[in-house]
Amino acid sequence: MINPSSIIDMTLTNLYAVFFNLPSIGLQTPSSISIDTALANLSNAFDNIKGLILAISYIIGLALLVRGVMMYKAIATQTMASAQRGEFAGPLVHIVVGSIMIYYPSTLSTAMFTVFGTGTSTPASSLLGYSSLTGAEQWQKFGTVLVDYVYLVGLVAFMRGWVILSKMGHAGSQPGSMGKGIIHVVGGILLINVVDTANIIMSTFGYAGG
Repeated sequence: MINPSSIIDMTLTNLYAVFFNLPSIGLQTPSSISIDTALANLSNAFDNIKGLILAISYIIGLALLVRGVMMYKAIATQTMASAQRGEFAGPLVHIVVGSIMIYYPSTLSTAMFTVFGTGTSTPASSLLGYSSLTGAEQWQKFGTVLVDYVYLVGLVAFMRGWVILSKMGHAGSQPGSMGKGIIHVVGGILLINVVDTANIIMSTFGYAGG
């Protein structure tokens, strides 16, 4: 029998590969194109890819909610004596994670506000030392695209973390799944607001720009 969680995990893993290969895909064209054109194409694709990720989150959330309800329905046909240990908590994990996926933008905004004090990601222009770099205009184009795609990788990591945590609802979940899921969730938040993350790290080591 096909495991829905395995399919979801495979899909998110493939999305990682797609995002990391996007820059090379954008530059491999039959004719020679400028870097500015490639950056413009990548920038134009950002909103579409972001919308696709949000759509996938809704599908995953709905699937987990349905699975959780069906698991409770199966438990309802059993007697209390025949129910396995932890069987009642398993469906609840699916329902909670499913709800988080359906309300993905709100969940993400709340998590970012908790960590950074703001519900939105910081633009590349706010990076410490940004104005002191030579070729500032070229850096602005490249930095904006880079930050956008790191943001997308963060979205996938944040989503995948919750999918991994949803596997805690299975009776045979692998050891360390909780830690792996939490790392993905936290790492996803840091990548989504990678500019503030970088600023915090540089400020910690005493770099103030300039």
